[in-house]
Amino acid sequence: MIKKLLASKPFNVDLAALVLRVVMASFMIYGHGWPKLMKWDILIEKFSGPFGMPPSVALPLVIFAEVVCCVLIIAGLFTRLAAIPVIICMAVAAFYKHGGGPLTEMESSLTYMAAFIAIFLLGSGKYSLDKTFFKR
Repeated sequence: MIKKLLASKPFNVDLAALVLRVVMASFMIYGHGWPKLMKWDILIEKFSGPFGMPPSVALPLVIFAEVVCCVLIIAGLFTRLAAIPVIICMAVAAFYKHGGGPLTEMESSLTYMAAFIAIFLLGSGKYSLDKTFFKR
């Protein structure tokens, strides 16, 4: 029975989407978003925003992408829409903040960006609130 269940293609794609969503968004929250949220009072003074953006604008946008959007992605709610700010955030981190440096400095941001692009392309799958509420 397990062999038959694992052999069905939609099950594998939906399960893969669930694992990718939960793992990558959890890593993003735990390793990046939550620490920024907890150090808000320190970071708000010195956070470097892209293109001259003041820290009072840049930091909330980054925390929104790295925490709020990732919680939505884990739940599978508005998954594709929620992935867009995370992709943009990682592109800015890779090409603006670490741009011009060695690839090793950009690697984490590029890895996250690739994973969230895959999440955007896959969508939430059947194990999600999107499927429950919107039958997508």
